[in-house]
Amino acid sequence: MEDYNVVKTDFNEISELDEPKWNHNNCYFNQLIKLVPDNIETCLDIGCGKGELSFMLSKKAKRVIAVDLADKMIEKAKVLHPNKNIEYICGNILDMEFENNSLDVIITTATAHHLPYEWLLNFAKDKLKKSGKLIILDLVKAKSLSDYIIWGSAFLPNIIMNLIKNGRLQKDDEHAKEVWERHSKHDTYMTMDEIRLLARKHIPTAKIKRKLFWRYLLVWQK
Repeated sequence: MEDYNVVKTDFNEISELDEPKWNHNNCYFNQLIKLVPDNIETCLDIGCGKGELSFMLSKKAKRVIAVDLADKMIEKAKVLHPNKNIEYICGNILDMEFENNSLDVIITTATAHHLPYEWLLNFAKDKLKKSGKLIILDLVKAKSLSDYIIWGSAFLPNIIMNLIKNGRLQKDDEHAKEVWERHSKHDTYMTMDEIRLLARKHIPTAKIKRKLFWRYLLVWQK
């Protein structure tokens, strides 16, 4: 069972770290944005962090509801990535209420592993409008030979991209690395098999793909 007080404390501390220009989440943001139709009404961004993706979404949606558990993340987002059509909310998505069939897109990056996964899939089934999309980018636990081959091959591109984009071998300095490592000690991730099993149970038409930098992408259209 996730201890959300611990998660909130962790991400309030993470919010104070210097943000690298390139990381294993935002390198996929342009790809995610292409999955979002133009001129949609309402998009929900779960785990919005400092609002980088929320701001990009605000160019395609009339309204973006951007939710994060950490109050300092929301404070940063309001300063760094404001837009009149973004509603930044500090809170736990599990405690929030939305009308059924009210959302065009639900998107979440590096947050799904903090949520009850079956709850998230059923939430999308209920809250998305017909033809609405669920988009999940998240971390995943390696298990199969394919996992180890694909994610093992990411080490060199990771170094190259950090050098090009961030001007250093690793994206984090020593302090940031220590903060992230401390947080990761109580993170748990599912394997691709576990993710596919739950998707087949609740949203069988979902498309799931491994991504190079230790992540997977799930896209489901209602």
